[in-house]
Amino acid sequence: MEPQLGVKIGCFFALLILTLVCGLIPICFKWFQIDAATGRHRRVLSLLGCTSAGVFLGAGLMHMTAEALEGIDSEIQKFKMQNRTEREGNASDDADSAQNFQRAPPEGKKREK
Repeated sequence: MEPQLGVKIGCFFALLILTLVCGLIPICFKWFQIDAATGRHRRVLSLLGCTSAGVFLGAGLMHMTAEALEGIDSEIQKFKMQNRTEREGNASDDADSAQNFQRAPPEGKKREK
């Protein structure tokens, strides 16, 4: 196993354990239990819960926004290429119609087939 891979795996497990420990610490304290909260204490806990929900919601939306912008950028590039080819096609059609106009017989004379 490469040393860099071992370091990555070690960091992954360290981050996992640190997150679990820090996330479970509030369970040990009675102050964080909403059943025992009253009045202002209950409002503070509610505010903390709303703030954490907002952090997770914001992080999720920012993640999706980055991917959506990548998709939009590729679609804009496709649209530009499509318009460019259409304009080039119209320009060649205009050139063809101009050539056909020059080949048209003068007025009053019929075209021979």
